[in-house]
Amino acid sequence: MGCDRHIGGRSHQQDQLACLSTPDLRRQLVIVADGVGGHWGGEMASNAVIDTARLMFPTALNESAGTDFLRALCTRASQEIQLRAAMEGEQAYATVVALLTDETRAYWAHVGDSRLYCFENDVLLHQTQDHSLVQNLFEQGKISAEERATHPDRNQILHALGMVGEVRPTLGEMSLNTNLRFLLCTDGFWSQVATAEMAGIFSAPDLNFATSLWVRQAARRGGAQSDNIALALWRPPKRASRGWSFFR
Repeated sequence: MGCDRHIGGRSHQQDQLACLSTPDLRRQLVIVADGVGGHWGGEMASNAVIDTARLMFPTALNESAGTDFLRALCTRASQEIQLRAAMEGEQAYATVVALLTDETRAYWAHVGDSRLYCFENDVLLHQTQDHSLVQNLFEQGKISAEERATHPDRNQILHALGMVGEVRPTLGEMSLNTNLRFLLCTDGFWSQVATAEMAGIFSAPDLNFATSLWVRQAARRGGAQSDNIALALWRPPKRASRGWSFFR
């Protein structure tokens, strides 16, 4: 695993992430969140998502597994955002994308426009579809794929953690093999880096070094007004007789 973030051209960092592993590497959780709202609200909301993930992983896996765990994580994180926001009299929301792996399967969930990309070697197998106005317009045939990138409402999301009502993340899962790779990121990254470039990042021997390079590259491309950027990478871990945990 590897993960890093960049503040871009903004004064506050509202993107948060975590790469978590059990000591034996048999279960891993990668999670990325993007705060939505004012400076305090957005930062608080994304922090609440990551705090919830750290609290629930791996202990809550005994209560629910796979997509059930991810659904519960999203629900609990949304409730935590609402609680913290109410205490301050503020509104706050967050997008999230999360990947959970065990020895045989990968599970994922997302709410909002933070994305997961799954590659088999260099071939894109799956990409999450944004919960956004622009995505809806595209699916209805009202705008083209090219128009999505420049549409004036491209930042308007339809679902986020912290909103009133039931949290309904989009869920997915698949069997793992040694050629699968997963990339999770916020819109500050995917808006600046092409899918073909993403596939090539996994050729780096050190994923932490690769994420550090690519968040800076995305920030440079975004220019002086670059958005916050968060990027996390996953590929099958090498097993060792003595396990390790990586936390950020």
